[in-house]
Amino acid sequence: MKIFKLTLIILAFSLLSCEKDKVDDSDSTDEKFVPTDVLVKVKGYYTIDKVFDLINSFDHEVENIRSQTYTSDLPSDSLQFVLDYLNSKTYTNDGNNWFVTGYLHYQTNDITIFPKLFNMKNITYQADWLESMDILKLKEDTVSETSGCVIFFHVPEGQEKDWVNTFQGYDFVEWAELNHIVEINPWP
Repeated sequence: MKIFKLTLIILAFSLLSCEKDKVDDSDSTDEKFVPTDVLVKVKGYYTIDKVFDLINSFDHEVENIRSQTYTSDLPSDSLQFVLDYLNSKTYTNDGNNWFVTGYLHYQTNDITIFPKLFNMKNITYQADWLESMDILKLKEDTVSETSGCVIFFHVPEGQEKDWVNTFQGYDFVEWAELNHIVEINPWP
């Protein structure tokens, strides 16, 4: 019985001696986000030519367009040709880390690629991408759950929330959001 009481006393002291972390509510109401950054996800049926029209209708810089999937009607032994062709373009890679990747689909043996398109406010790049799609017989995925693309816009500083609201008003936009800054503390 003495061990039980001693254990309860030690437990009580350890619980009482724990200091709760104070939460600073002043920061929780202030959203932290990267100035000028707005991300817009368009629905799958909204094809790349329409995305280019959208981009061209604004005076916003476009850092990149990503999360697209394409398949090619070329023979399966052309995968490396497709990747080399696309990676030779200045707007499909950053020269260091981001390159067009792809594989042969395990069931269909179709060439499947995942490009990330940089600086696509450039009309010449847009025309070249559409021409490359024809040359490589690329078709956009417009029907799967993950179809569509994410456009990384740079809008005027201080107007980020207004532009999120504007983009959310379009019926072809799945979501629009700020580029939030989230602090991660690995040592709770």
